[in-house]
Amino acid sequence: MSITIRLPIYNCFTLLSFRNSESIPEKWLTKKSVFLYNRIKKKNAEEKMSDIVSPEKNLFLSVNNERDHDMICKVSRALSVPDRVKILKCLLLRPKNLSELSQELDIPLSSVSRHVDALAEAQLIFVNYQPGLKGHTKYCSQMVLSYTVSLDVPRLEESPAREYSVEMPVGLFSHCHIKAPCGMTGKEDKIGAFDDPRTFFLPERINAECIWFDSGFISYNFPSPLPTEKLPASELSISFEVCSETIYYNNQWPSDITVFINDVEVATFTSPGDFGGRRGKFTPEHWPVTSTQFGILKKITVTAHGVFIDNCYVHDHVKIHDLRLADGNAIKLTIGIKEDAVHRGGINLFGKNFGDYPQAIVLTLK
Repeated sequence: MSITIRLPIYNCFTLLSFRNSESIPEKWLTKKSVFLYNRIKKKNAEEKMSDIVSPEKNLFLSVNNERDHDMICKVSRALSVPDRVKILKCLLLRPKNLSELSQELDIPLSSVSRHVDALAEAQLIFVNYQPGLKGHTKYCSQMVLSYTVSLDVPRLEESPAREYSVEMPVGLFSHCHIKAPCGMTGKEDKIGAFDDPRTFFLPERINAECIWFDSGFISYNFPSPLPTEKLPASELSISFEVCSETIYYNNQWPSDITVFINDVEVATFTSPGDFGGRRGKFTPEHWPVTSTQFGILKKITVTAHGVFIDNCYVHDHVKIHDLRLADGNAIKLTIGIKEDAVHRGGINLFGKNFGDYPQAIVLTLK
């Protein structure tokens, strides 16, 4: 049994100092210059992005580990007050100072300060000070994506299983049925014409490092294990970097993405947004920073017990034997947006030379 606390981070802005790190005396400023000063300060603080929080920052705590007990108590205490949960919600879009939080939540400034200290102690938020008109201003931003508190009993370590793994370039798809807006780009330059589905049939697509489309499906054929590598499959997993798709980027643009294996619908997950605002760790320099930059790494696993997403149990409607892995020469993976999806927000798929993770689409059999 485990308790997972998810804190989606859709946008985290850099808290940057002004060119002059010292505050400007108020007596030097007219009413107009004070207004412009505040405008510039806010613009500078929001134009650049911070790496304080990275999409892989998911913290795991276990009651079986005595070293985690103190942090479990701090997190539990921090989340035991409704106003602190409201503060976390207010910080989803961007960092805010204590005055903004006080005004938005109608909570006394002294109470906000106390709540912020408790959240910071639990490492749920990051606190930074920025120069202002009257000294320094205290800014807060979210620090983690999720906390998982495990209540499971200790388990014996299993012996390493035999593995068969294949990494498929995102451009090496076998079939697609997509609609514009769509496109693809490589490590050195864009490929074909944007918003023209015919681009997806060009031979150059094999060099794609990022592909995107608004709706439809795309399929990949992974080779089944050769006779010399045959193994009784008890687990299949697919991992890939993905996010939603919209014009430029929008960190709050949900999209319901469905995964099929051998034409069996396995799972649907919701991508929280089309991520941008800072350059992806492996995104090439030719790609404009105003466009999509990185995604989240998703892992879909099917076992004899059912389906798991990012190692969290989802359902048992599909099990490993339902995939008929031994029936053909290839294992077909299909990723797309269903016609009846609640959030039809498009897809970006990333290769090993684009985004935040140095991998393409990886299939693993155990």
